[in-house]
Amino acid sequence: MKYTSSGSFEQGYNKMISAVENPEMKGMEFGVVKMAAGDVMHFDYAQEVVYDLLSGKVTFAWDGKSETVAREDCFHEGAILLHVPQCVKVTITAETETEVAVARTENKRSFAAKLMRPEDCLCANEERGAGQMNECSTRMVRTFFDRSNCPETNFFIGEVVHFPGKWSSYPPHQHVEPEMYYYKFLPQNGYGLAEFGDDAYKVKHNDLTGMPAHVTHSQAAAPGYAEYYLWCIRLQDDKNIVTTTVKEYEWITAPDAKYFPEI
Repeated sequence: MKYTSSGSFEQGYNKMISAVENPEMKGMEFGVVKMAAGDVMHFDYAQEVVYDLLSGKVTFAWDGKSETVAREDCFHEGAILLHVPQCVKVTITAETETEVAVARTENKRSFAAKLMRPEDCLCANEERGAGQMNECSTRMVRTFFDRSNCPETNFFIGEVVHFPGKWSSYPPHQHVEPEMYYYKFLPQNGYGLAEFGDDAYKVKHNDLTGMPAHVTHSQAAAPGYAEYYLWCIRLQDDKNIVTTTVKEYEWITAPDAKYFPEI
């Protein structure tokens, strides 16, 4: 399903998916906070929450702690995020114009709240697809955490920087857990195509797609436009995700796969 935005956000919290309105996402909720310099917002969710700083300079305050962090943009700089368990009061003070993505889901487990920088993430900036098919699906992947470095979490979450004119999340794959992609483009008038089973959606700046269980998906970006997406998977049991690729297209991952087919 595609959840289309207007391309820009109003000041405050902009809801994109919710547990009540989007039951196919199995309890995952998502929105983007837009703030001007000097704005202060308070949050107190009875859920596990990830506050991912997309751009700007903010002061996060939680559990008697306070830190000021800055991120010029999500294309060129690594991730900065605050990850908290349920019922942790968080205050965000914007020092400049700011956007923060907020992903949340039910989780009764307790764990220590943590402000994470690139060096704290499971994978700070991993190049994937390099050397395959004339670099057709080379991209940069930043994995924040899963149950290998945070056993108590109900999330598997991170970011992809998708190069212009290329593919990512390819070959097409599926899993039993629902997943969402939240997109940004550089320049902002860019677009991409989101595979969704046998269909595809044209996605633009600030759009979001949600994949329920067993829906195959992959991405393509228009030439000249870099694509960013925040991906978030709501884990459904006590194990990490198991991904299944579409076997028909797995051959492209072979070291000797030909970029242009031979007759």
